[in-house]
Amino acid sequence: MSKFKKIILILAPFVLLYLFCLPARLFKAPLSATLQSTDGTLLGARISADGQWYFPPAKQVPDKFAKCIVCYEDKRFWWHPGIDFLSIGRAIRQNFSRGEVVSGASTLTMQVIRLSRPQAPRNIPEKLLEAVMATRLELRHSKKKILLLYASNAPFGGNVVGIEAAAWRYFGRPADQLSWAESAMLAVLPNSPAMIHPGRNRERLLQKRNFLLDKLYANGTIDELECELAKDEPLPDKPMPMPDKAYHLLERLRAQGGDKAYSCTLDPALQDRVNNIARNHFEIYHTNMVDNMGILVQSVRSGEVLAYFGNTRGLAKGLRGADVDMIPAARSSGSTLKPLLYAAMLQSGQILPGTLIKDTPYNYNNFSPHNFSRSFDGAVPAGEVIERSLNVPSVRMLEQYGAARFLELLQKMGFSTINKDADHYGLSLILGGAEITLETLVGAYRSMAAQLIDAEDAPQIPLSRAAVWLTFDALSKAGRPEEESSWMEFSSGRKIAWKTGTSWGNRDAWSVGVSPDYVVGVWVGNSDGEGRAQMTGVGYASPVMFDVFAALPASRWFSMPIDDMVPIEVCHQSGLPASRICPDRDTVWVPDIKIRPDECKYHRIVHLDADRQWLVNSSCYPVEKMVEEVRFVLPPAMEWYYIKNHLDYRPLPPKHPDFDAGSEQGSPIEIIYPQQGVTVVLTRGLDGKEQGVVVRAAHTDPGAVLYWHLDDKYIGRTVGDHDLMLHPEPGKHLLTAMDSGGASRSVYFTAK
Repeated sequence: MSKFKKIILILAPFVLLYLFCLPARLFKAPLSATLQSTDGTLLGARISADGQWYFPPAKQVPDKFAKCIVCYEDKRFWWHPGIDFLSIGRAIRQNFSRGEVVSGASTLTMQVIRLSRPQAPRNIPEKLLEAVMATRLELRHSKKKILLLYASNAPFGGNVVGIEAAAWRYFGRPADQLSWAESAMLAVLPNSPAMIHPGRNRERLLQKRNFLLDKLYANGTIDELECELAKDEPLPDKPMPMPDKAYHLLERLRAQGGDKAYSCTLDPALQDRVNNIARNHFEIYHTNMVDNMGILVQSVRSGEVLAYFGNTRGLAKGLRGADVDMIPAARSSGSTLKPLLYAAMLQSGQILPGTLIKDTPYNYNNFSPHNFSRSFDGAVPAGEVIERSLNVPSVRMLEQYGAARFLELLQKMGFSTINKDADHYGLSLILGGAEITLETLVGAYRSMAAQLIDAEDAPQIPLSRAAVWLTFDALSKAGRPEEESSWMEFSSGRKIAWKTGTSWGNRDAWSVGVSPDYVVGVWVGNSDGEGRAQMTGVGYASPVMFDVFAALPASRWFSMPIDDMVPIEVCHQSGLPASRICPDRDTVWVPDIKIRPDECKYHRIVHLDADRQWLVNSSCYPVEKMVEEVRFVLPPAMEWYYIKNHLDYRPLPPKHPDFDAGSEQGSPIEIIYPQQGVTVVLTRGLDGKEQGVVVRAAHTDPGAVLYWHLDDKYIGRTVGDHDLMLHPEPGKHLLTAMDSGGASRSVYFTAK
């Protein structure tokens, strides 16, 4: 074997040891979880699993700190190969002359190696090993990368590791925004990290910082004025708390991905304003034992979340349920889904904005909804149903549209928590019978708005631009929310399409609003489900929502999608396509679809006597003397309630005494309660007596007399307001109401 080969065999193990002397990953300590906005603002941080503030490394070392640390620790860092032989010679000379160790010769590269091996002993053999590993590190990484490794892992006092954590802990801002004085103070800490302890070693720390500033001036890094001004800056008094502006968002991300650096689209300034708005309202609501709140703000154009307030954690001590993130929490929807039904029915051609919807007592399989005001209007335009959030007409609309069909639409709109079949929800689906999240609610309204402004990433939804615009137009009027009429107090003076919701038992208060630029959603309540008296969407959630909108830039209103709409003539009173006899007509823009509701059925031609006192026909009055008029006529039950709120409504006059009822179709009587098939529960008072049940009917003739029969047995008569108290025995019964002309109406009901 040649001499050369022998040398190769001898050196090969040492070469291999050198090549692989560094682990693939130098630092393995657990990281802190951090949340930053896209502009680098720290929104939140969590201490690492081993109790350190140890932030994930930044992309590069801030320029000021880099110059400070190189000047203070290793002035030949940019040129040496990991070992500074000049520094070694100087250290040997000084230590021998003093007879003790007064100077070291570790380069920043060697210090990186030492930091990566915290358990290694501090002796000469280890020092030699660090030197060898340092040269290997120089071969693996660039100087900038080595400096970043040092800055990211050096100790900065207490449990603070790394320049980024230190900058936030001591100065409350990112490292790249620190002054020369602040950067210099941090540069001297890794060498003596204990000096940062509040109230201790402050003079020594100040001397070291100023010494470094003088060196920076001496080597021309800063000028004399910068040096003097930097020396005048005080040291920080004590470590600052880490920012925690979006606690629940960071916790949500940690649960999904563990502890690491997270970036988000939150707007730091807006997040601060939203946090303050939540705090101000919480102080009021807390007095009514309403303790929890969620607020979400989303950009319509980009879909980015701009503000995320998950709950009231930290606003009061021992606050119940404040750790629950209310943004993804499933809660009863209240009335928030009504606009989606309105838009769907506009698109399907089943209604027009002014179509009258029946608002009278309703019962379906013993489901008997009521309006918030406990009153009825008889008939309400569809757009006003949405504006006022009326419950009974909304249930009738859902019955007409179909619960299964509406459920399919909701699932396509992203409401994944509504995941049972239509039979499970029934018609209560429109009144809060399903659970939704604030996140999906805001997302659905954002999807509709994005479609209107033609956002590039607008999600595909099963609603047309025309239907959405008409829905938002109705919601923007919201002149009389059903819950109360004080909404004007909360108006921010800008046009917003908004909807409130209140779940059964006042457990959930919702408000969602949308403009061409922003969607704001608010939930208020108690996360444990406890309801509170007077807590409604308009009273509790809407004030928060409008305050958030006031903190946002104003937006123009949505442009009307003319290309997707057509003008049609509708009856002014019924809102239906005008018939040939409708006297007053309006032109309205509606979705450009082939299907339309039938033309107006409420205007009809009637015949009166010459004095217009009687309704007549050929059986009782000469045809040549009859007066023909066009009248707006509602069915009996609708008319009975409608006339109470519309003083201009003219009911038909009574029929002539000799009027032949058999010559006309349809009964003038409508039994309002009980409805067909209803089960009536008989209750007893404190005295043990059965309370009975009140039956009610309506007649087209306000002066008609009704004769009531129960199971073919006469039980009484009514005039005008046809209300009658009954005391039926348990079981099935037939109730009949008959007028003096022989017209009648009957229903079956069950008493128990």
